[in-house]
Amino acid sequence: MPHFLTLEDVRDICYVYAKTHLTHDEPIPSFDTRYDGKLEAVLASPCIQINGKFIYSSLSRQTSVLFYEIIKQHPFLNGNKRIACVSLMSFLSLNDAWLKTSWRELYDISVTVATSKSDNREGVLQLLTDFIKNNTVKI
Repeated sequence: MPHFLTLEDVRDICYVYAKTHLTHDEPIPSFDTRYDGKLEAVLASPCIQINGKFIYSSLSRQTSVLFYEIIKQHPFLNGNKRIACVSLMSFLSLNDAWLKTSWRELYDISVTVATSKSDNREGVLQLLTDFIKNNTVKI
């Protein structure tokens, strides 16, 4: 069974890393200023089950859903794309995998997701899933 990110994982790992190392010209506000309930809903998305079976059965699809939803649901006042990038890498790492890509390429993909139309969710998720599947290695 995959290890899904918890609120504490995002707060203690993803948020702290993004705030410390990825601030650039736009600071990331305090974790406590996030929109109440949105992050919790996002974190529940990749682990939804029906009749005891995950609706997103592959690690690459679960990762894609997590990444997409952090960006599109915008649970933080600022820094959503940066936190989504760190969350993606953290989720894979916790599941003994790593995405072979540069931070710049991953951030560029996050911008593509952010600017995508919501009615193309499935298409964007499939592109993300394929990218992750084709560039992930076991660690």
